[in-house]
Amino acid sequence: MSVLRINISGLPEGTHQRSLQATAEEVGLDSRFTKDVQIEATLEKTSRQLLLQVETKTGGVFTCDRCLEDFEADHSSTYQVVYVPDTPPPGADVEEVQVLSSEANTIDIGEDVRQFAILSLPQKMLCREDCAGLCPSCGTNLNKDSCQCEKVQIDTPLSGLQKFLKN
Repeated sequence: MSVLRINISGLPEGTHQRSLQATAEEVGLDSRFTKDVQIEATLEKTSRQLLLQVETKTGGVFTCDRCLEDFEADHSSTYQVVYVPDTPPPGADVEEVQVLSSEANTIDIGEDVRQFAILSLPQKMLCREDCAGLCPSCGTNLNKDSCQCEKVQIDTPLSGLQKFLKN
């Protein structure tokens, strides 16, 4: 059971706001995440279901995939879950539907927060959009220095089309 639980015992119908905070370690995030996780949750309760919309904010130190330098970045993610007392409604238009026991007093969102924080990271982490990366020959970080390596022209099946682009 995580520290990120929302008490729903005796919750009247309507919209309810909750703010939660936990360390990255308490949520189960890896060592790249160094900032606390801030959570803003909105609960919309009706007689049939409970809609939970969550926005998380955190940050950390990540490694650039082009230049291999460490950089700090903030990170946020959002998700929503519908909790129903019995079977999920057909064609539910949300990311996830979960069945909630009628005796449940709390909703534990810790594992969902952890998963969505990790899954919403970009596939390619870049220190900046125009990162020049490393020289493939000598390994010089081209963001900091230039190198004297000879730029090798790679011959590909489509390299003959280059002459059309020069005209």
